[in-house]
Amino acid sequence: MEPLRVGFFLDGYTLKKVNEYYRNHHRFRSQLDFRSLKSWVQMQSLKYFEAGKYRDLELEAHYYHPYRNPHIYREYHEGSIRLQHELEQAGYSVHFNPTAPVEGTLGPNMALMEDALLFAVYRKLDAVVLFSTQGQFAPLPSRLGLMGVPTLLLGWSFVYPKAKRNIYWKTDPCLRDRCAHYVAMEKVVDRTPNSTQGPSGFFFQCEHPFERSHSAPGRKS
Repeated sequence: MEPLRVGFFLDGYTLKKVNEYYRNHHRFRSQLDFRSLKSWVQMQSLKYFEAGKYRDLELEAHYYHPYRNPHIYREYHEGSIRLQHELEQAGYSVHFNPTAPVEGTLGPNMALMEDALLFAVYRKLDAVVLFSTQGQFAPLPSRLGLMGVPTLLLGWSFVYPKAKRNIYWKTDPCLRDRCAHYVAMEKVVDRTPNSTQGPSGFFFQCEHPFERSHSAPGRKS
């Protein structure tokens, strides 16, 4: 029997916001653990795409960085390089943003969408798991669906205070509606227990190996 081939595509811009929330505003005071997240995605892939039938799973994980490649542009991005190492150690391929500005507000790495479609065709993916909240990716699940490739969306909704106002972060409804399956991740991770030693649940790490700024000195990340 052929294995279930799944592509896991992680929008780094969404992850940046998620980690800021859990590290600075949530009671866990930690950030997501990449290995645990990938293991959970493997389990959910069998659940959503196999309808309870067992077969081998082949999962490839890709992280799309919101910043451009510091190895090419010779910029001071110590945090980005440490993050790249952390991801690669956890089994992710890291893709830097080819169109990221030097300064200004960052957004999703849109190369994710093109790569997901190419991988679906040439690597013959059976399904895609997308970690994102961004409406820019809304065309992706529809285009994958035309190829017979369903999408499981891992989205987030949360609120946190900033500069005397509340920031509301939520999954774009158009993106959500176009996916075959949706998981509200804030509900999943909040079921994870906490301890006096810091977060000890499946999704979180107690240490913050790359929590420092991804930007050059003197510039906010």
